[in-house]
Formats: sequence, C-alpha cells, structure tokens
Amino acid sequence: MPIEWGKVREYAAATGAVRPEYLDDPAAPVPPTFLSTVVFWDDLSRVFDLPETRAGCEAIGVTPDVRRLLSLEQEYEFHGKLLEAGETVTTGLRLDSVEHKNGKSGPMAMVHFTVTFTDADGVLRAECHYTSALLANAGAQT
Repeated sequence: MPIEWGKVREYAAATGAVRPEYLDDPAAPVPPTFLSTVVFWDDLSRVFDLPETRAGCEAIGVTPDVRRLLSLEQEYEFHGKLLEAGETVTTGLRLDSVEHKNGKSGPMAMVHFTVTFTDADGVLRAECHYTSALLANAGAQT
C-alpha cells in the first residue's frame, strides 16, 4: 500500500496534528496513529476467521461475529524511523492469543492480534498491537 501524502495531510488535519511537516512536506513522516487507517487497506476481520480464534471463542460459547465486536486497545510500536509519505508498505496479520473473560453481560473472548508494516526492502518498520472483545451471543437477535 503506498502511503500518499494527501492522505497523511487529511489525517493530520482531521486529528488536529497540525505540525508543519505533516502538512507541507511531500515526504512527511506519518503521525504515529496514522497506522490505524490500515482498516481501509486490509481486511483485519479475517483474524476472527482463523481456526485458533474460532476454537478459543467456541470454547466459551462466543461466535466470532464482527457485529458483536468491541475494539478495546491499540498500541503502536515503531522500529527505526517513522514511515513517510511516498513509501510503500506491506501489511501482515498475526493472532497473538485468545483469552476468556467474564463481563457484566456474560463471557467474552479477548482477541489479541498484531498488524505488521514492512517496507519495500522487507524491513519491519512498525507494529500495531490490537485487543478486541467478542461478546457472548446471549440475547442476540437473528
């Protein structure tokens, strides 16, 4: 996925990150949270179709249904310099774990996964660690 300067500028303006380099430099570094836009370039919901995710959810009666998904946390980890407008990155997706919790409305599966961002030279430049909760189906309407 090419990182377009126009998209960096739009994101910076929309989030109030108005540092001049984001707005004026065609090779601008990306604002750190810009990587959350990966949801527009990659289908992250495929992590919920992995056999390991399905097994972990089914063990407590939770169906991996993105309509019952809560996004809880994102943590960004950078390796080296920030990605810049004009670079091209490839994303990867890795399931880290599925754990069980009991919430007020019943059991939930906490799904921890990582999206990796690798540059054109194959160098890992950034990772986004996600935590999402899939809620139990009790009371769900069909």
